[in-house]
Amino acid sequence: MNFVLRNRQFLLILSLLLAGSATNAATNGLVVPAFRGSANSEAGYWEVFTMAAGAPGNLADGAGSTSGAVLTQHSPNAFLTGSGNIYNFTDASTFTLADVTPFALGTVVLQTRTVGSELDYSSVQLTYTDGGGVHSVAPLFRLELDRSVGNGDNVSSLWQWDLSGLGVSSYSIAFAAAESSMSFDALTLDTWNQFSVVPEPSVAALGGIAGLLLLTRARNFKPALRRLGKH
Repeated sequence: MNFVLRNRQFLLILSLLLAGSATNAATNGLVVPAFRGSANSEAGYWEVFTMAAGAPGNLADGAGSTSGAVLTQHSPNAFLTGSGNIYNFTDASTFTLADVTPFALGTVVLQTRTVGSELDYSSVQLTYTDGGGVHSVAPLFRLELDRSVGNGDNVSSLWQWDLSGLGVSSYSIAFAAAESSMSFDALTLDTWNQFSVVPEPSVAALGGIAGLLLLTRARNFKPALRRLGKH
């Protein structure tokens, strides 16, 4: 029981430190993975959407985007705002991000920014098809990068998948709003043929993890010494 508790404490500390390492991100809270721009990687940034619903969807419009992924929103009641967001005050918007890469994937990193109502975070799923059929893969985690209050909650989130060794190069990610009145503001997609955790912990964060682990070990070691001294 103590072992489980200590590991839970460590994971909580680790997640807080990782979240802290993202403070140097842009004002919308989205982070830049260290592997962006590396060989066998692609990146896409969606900031101004041009299609509110249906085909042909939305290609990445951000400068320097190299991804050919297409984002499609499926509710016919959604519309574009003056700033290029996808807004829907009638229904809960649903999205599909479809992508094909020229390399076998090691990792996929998805980041979103929403305004107003939030996403249904449990709806985020990656699917791919191979000789064995259709496979659904849950993300390793969701990390909340930023939250501020404006017209509702403005939330930036990050999800990551480890696809190492699966031979996947064609996949899609589905996600949906939790309710109506969500304004979909921005999205980034980063893919690479290798895997590393995003966001990467800073040197200070790694030092903090090491120090906390040593402190935890010391606290657990002292009672053990006391018990030995009683024998």
